[in-house]
Amino acid sequence: VLNLTSWVGILIIGMLLMTIGEMIFFPFSNSYALHRAKRGNQGEYMAMYSIAFSVAHIFGHNSGMQLIDRYGFDFTWHVATIMMILCILLLYILRNRMIKKINHE
Repeated sequence: VLNLTSWVGILIIGMLLMTIGEMIFFPFSNSYALHRAKRGNQGEYMAMYSIAFSVAHIFGHNSGMQLIDRYGFDFTWHVATIMMILCILLLYILRNRMIKKINHE
C-alpha cells in the first residue's frame, strides 16, 4: 500500500491498516503460543514467544535501515512485500498441518 503512489494520504491509510492488523494479530498469536504448550510448559512457551518477538524487533529495524541505506526505499518495500508473501504462505502451510492433525485425532 505504501509504495504504490506518492500521495501523502496513503501513509495514513497504510498506517491505519497496519495498526488494525496488529491489534487483531497480537491476541491471537499469544493465544496460539499458549495453546501449543503442553500443560506445565506454558511459561516456557510464552518466554520463547517474547524472546522471538524481541529479537525480531532488534534485527528487523536494523536490517530495514541497512537495506534503505544501501538500496533505497523502493527496494526495501519490495523485499518487505516478498517476505510478507512468504510469511502468508508459511501460515497457510501451518494452518493445513493443524487441520490435518485435528482430523487425525
